[in-house]
Amino acid sequence: MKQRACLWGTIVLGAIAPCAHANEIGLSFWRPGQMGSMAAVPGEPGWTLPLVYVRLDVNATDTRELAPGTRLTTRAKGATNVLLFMPTYTFERPLLGGQPSIRLGVGAGRSRSAIDVSYALPGGFTSSGSASDAHSGGADIYPSAFLKWNNGVHNSMAYASGVLPAGSYYAGRLANVSQNRRGLDLGGGYTYFNAAQRAEFSLVGGVTHYGSNPATDFRTGKTAHLDWTASYLVTPYAHVGLVGYLHRQLEGDSGSGATLGNAKSRINAIGPQAGSFLEFGGLKYYVNAKAYKEWGAKNRAEGWNFWLTLVALL
Repeated sequence: MKQRACLWGTIVLGAIAPCAHANEIGLSFWRPGQMGSMAAVPGEPGWTLPLVYVRLDVNATDTRELAPGTRLTTRAKGATNVLLFMPTYTFERPLLGGQPSIRLGVGAGRSRSAIDVSYALPGGFTSSGSASDAHSGGADIYPSAFLKWNNGVHNSMAYASGVLPAGSYYAGRLANVSQNRRGLDLGGGYTYFNAAQRAEFSLVGGVTHYGSNPATDFRTGKTAHLDWTASYLVTPYAHVGLVGYLHRQLEGDSGSGATLGNAKSRINAIGPQAGSFLEFGGLKYYVNAKAYKEWGAKNRAEGWNFWLTLVALL
């Protein structure tokens, strides 16, 4: 039982790297959904090499009545593709009774954005305009550290995850890969894993603190998030289930770049997932696919996102 749990824990689905996107449209450096199945289960000591592909498609519409009979409508949409390499090392020596591990995420991506604006005045007069942009480049750097404990079918975790602004960014562009700001996320999680009953359930929550974007003087307020997964093991080495997340902004945006004022954002999502171990060339691999459909957005874009993860177990 414990050996099988360690094998599952070694895949390190928890805290898959955040997706690079601009906070100014309400998307955080902490990408909801990045915590996966078995997030709090300790793994086997040594190296694992996760490769993560993330696809996001989002859109948003905002209509404001600036004066009686005068209406401004803004429609924005974007798509992002990111590929991240995330070497992870799990230490053999325990720390505070738990198993420590560290990880560094690096990669590249391509972002596309488009915006349409229409202006309606009394008497039927209208005016409109549009703009679009696309950009490819390196992503930011994402360091993380974890400490995990096991007690039978119960597993717990504490983590710290951050972002260092080292990716491609140009002020004034509609589409950017980097966020051009620092961030720190602190949190913890719990996983119930019972191989005999073929059941797994994980909850991971945290609070994200943001630095300011010096190019725009925009700072996102503190946010809270909760990621969850529920899986059924169809075999000892394959599972299917559901995933979801909740994301809430606790403090309003600030700085001269916060043109919408003290705005707070929120989003919810749910979707399917499946994962399995494979063997090829004498090595073990784990592959996982999951998709999220978002709803209930406020002061941010919403849409869907897809995650494909391949982990080499060394």
